[in-house]
Amino acid sequence: MGKRSVGSKTASGTSMRALPAIFWVVLFVGIVLRVVAFDPYTAHHPDESFQYLEQAHRIVFGYGVVPWEFRYFIRSWLIPLVVAGPMQVGEWLQPGGIAYLVLPRALVAAFNSITIIAAWFIGARVSRQHAIVAMAVVAVWVESVLFSVQTLSESMAIACFLPAVVLLRPGARLRWIVMAGFLMALAGLLRFQFAPAIAVYAVLVAGRDVRMWKGLLIGGVPVVLGGGAIDLAMGLSPYEWIVTNYQMNIAQDRMRKIGGVSHTQYLFDIMRFWGVAAPFILMTSLLAGKAFRPLLIVALVNIVVHQLIGHKEWRYLWFSMQILLILAAIGSVNLAGMTLFGRRFARPSGNAVTAGIVAVWSAISLQLSMTDTFRLDWRSTGQPSRLAALAVRDPRVCGLGGHRPQNIELGYAFVHKRLPVYLLRNEVRPSMSHPGEAAAAFNAIIVRSTFARPENFSTRVACGGSGDKHVCLYTRPGGCVPNAASATIEHQALLMKADM
Repeated sequence: MGKRSVGSKTASGTSMRALPAIFWVVLFVGIVLRVVAFDPYTAHHPDESFQYLEQAHRIVFGYGVVPWEFRYFIRSWLIPLVVAGPMQVGEWLQPGGIAYLVLPRALVAAFNSITIIAAWFIGARVSRQHAIVAMAVVAVWVESVLFSVQTLSESMAIACFLPAVVLLRPGARLRWIVMAGFLMALAGLLRFQFAPAIAVYAVLVAGRDVRMWKGLLIGGVPVVLGGGAIDLAMGLSPYEWIVTNYQMNIAQDRMRKIGGVSHTQYLFDIMRFWGVAAPFILMTSLLAGKAFRPLLIVALVNIVVHQLIGHKEWRYLWFSMQILLILAAIGSVNLAGMTLFGRRFARPSGNAVTAGIVAVWSAISLQLSMTDTFRLDWRSTGQPSRLAALAVRDPRVCGLGGHRPQNIELGYAFVHKRLPVYLLRNEVRPSMSHPGEAAAAFNAIIVRSTFARPENFSTRVACGGSGDKHVCLYTRPGGCVPNAASATIEHQALLMKADM
């Protein structure tokens, strides 16, 4: 394992096939893990369903739920428009099937997997051994896999930023710098909260290099103009949504009010998601070396920015956490070198040591993937959406009921039929088990198996899920007659009433 970097050669135009076999092996493993993790009906967060897939469904099919973010216009239409293209193609390829949902989510997952390749070239700045370990960590790390198969702005933004890191180097050809500027601007547009950290990286790397700033501007300005053009096309002033977002979420403190958490939340999350591996990851990230200090600073800046925001979610930090994982992978190679230096039984840069480091990282990831945090939190949704899709295949179904906490799983991006959806609670009538007069408006209902069977819904069609997430689909004979009782629990009406 020599100290030869192949990253710059490839960035300069060398064929990808010139890369060593181990590159393709690691890439294959990463892709297989993502194929296994992929599920068109599973959403990690409401944003994935309501902000992106649901709005793309509105664009393509003309109907869908409109959440408060798009009623008040605090979101860019960029991601819904990106998703809408393959969603339409999927419908053309399989009219009435699920290709409309599978194709856009699969393409986003494929795009997000670019981070695996980027990690190789970032590590290759030191040596091939560093490249192998960095790439392997991104390929197998549980969060890297699970975030990559989700249609989230965070994962899409990091998939743009890391290739930009590869391209943006002193002495790089101007076209690569231009491409880096394009990708960095796109990452900031996809997730504008990451923009401060991305700007810091540009300053740290470009410094006083006029040529580099020229390339960054040539690449970035068209993205900025394109973002404004999208806003104009959708009836907004350019970047009006960012101003409105700040006014509502920060100035009016809406984010904290709808889900404020303590200022120690991220520290708690690091221990929750990474467990005993957290100190190891944080320590080894500091050992990556001086050359990677700009990336370390960027990761910390992004954490500080989000620490200042009242509402906190782990996915907001994925930009920083993915960077820290790559730096920790590189640092772990350096640590092994320091530990094994001068030992006769192993060469720090040898194949056995490299395999051992990768094995350690893989074991840590496997252990975390089996904890309740990942086993349950990441894979607990999807079954209501599958049952909803099953229900509407029956032409007799004219209205669908469901449990109110499952509202993100019963959007029209998953239901995919223009019929009313009603959401009920269990303890307040009309309820899941006692829908009363409201039941006249729907003849299919999805109920958790822990609830009593809904009155008058005699046919159990199918069940699925596990534990308290186990749900069943029931139907009743007859048609649908909306009434005053059902109007109060209709999906869109509930969101309007709650201003959500």
